[in-house]
Amino acid sequence: MFWKRKSFEGTTIFFCSDIHASTVCFRKFVNAAKHFTDRGHRIDILIVGGDITGKLIVPIVREGPDSHRSFLFGKEWALSSQTEIAEFVKRTEVLGVYPHIFEPDEYEAFKTDPAFQDRLFKDLALKRLDEWMSIATDRLTGTDIRCFVSPGNDDFDECIEIIDRCPVVDCPDMRKVAIAADHEMISLGYANPTPFHCPRDLPEEELTERVDRMAATVGDLPNSVFNLHVPPIDSGLDDAPLLDAELRPTMGTTGVAMAPAGSHAVRQAIERYQPLLALHGHIHESRGAIKIGRTLCVNPGSEYSEGILHAAIVTIRKGQVVSHMLTRG
Repeated sequence: MFWKRKSFEGTTIFFCSDIHASTVCFRKFVNAAKHFTDRGHRIDILIVGGDITGKLIVPIVREGPDSHRSFLFGKEWALSSQTEIAEFVKRTEVLGVYPHIFEPDEYEAFKTDPAFQDRLFKDLALKRLDEWMSIATDRLTGTDIRCFVSPGNDDFDECIEIIDRCPVVDCPDMRKVAIAADHEMISLGYANPTPFHCPRDLPEEELTERVDRMAATVGDLPNSVFNLHVPPIDSGLDDAPLLDAELRPTMGTTGVAMAPAGSHAVRQAIERYQPLLALHGHIHESRGAIKIGRTLCVNPGSEYSEGILHAAIVTIRKGQVVSHMLTRG
């Protein structure tokens, strides 16, 4: 179901999160404005709410002049030409992983050297992000679409420098930006502590301090947008698989057991400041929209590893959320 928005009806945001290095999903994101505008549903602002880097490196090991070996989708791949390697790399663009060709001795060193692993992972992640910024520049230059991309808790601070170099993308993390005449947005890509000890996990007290500091700069809180990566605790937007001591999902009577994993600090901030709209991600499984007081809170969810882009389209104007819709495609 679509709506046709007249110009006086406000500002329309296309929001997604947790695309984790999936180039397929990022291309869909930057193409969304044209896709919907061509169908009579103008998009004014594009926002990625965090977790833009991938999860792992996929080694491609050279075994001979025209012979390489790798593993993907749970099977071994024998690659005997540059064409086959290129096709294999393209498959990884859906999954959001980083392929890398190793010489045999280099791969042996890689397997046993955590510092090498971390350094290469970061290099590949930043290279992919830089490629994304080139895609955004190509698609958005000459348009009046505003685009915001933030790192999440699973990312690292060096991402900000890459984004800031892009002429058509703004990184709003940890600051206030005006997104329309009547609306300011504050953004926080950090999250409360997770079992995975992500690079940008912080104690709840620190999250509170950071949100409060930004909120104090907002001139019109009732018409503001809070772009906070982690959802509020006990909101239904934060139900994640309950993990055991070895980080494996636990089973309940009806399947995988779920438990709230959101932030107390974020919930308290929404309850206290009551922005017009709160945008969240972080928990891939908890796609939905709920109200906390007057604030509409949205988590579009994520299926990045399938190349499927989950998003929310929200139209706001002064004093009102005109409409909202979750999309998947």
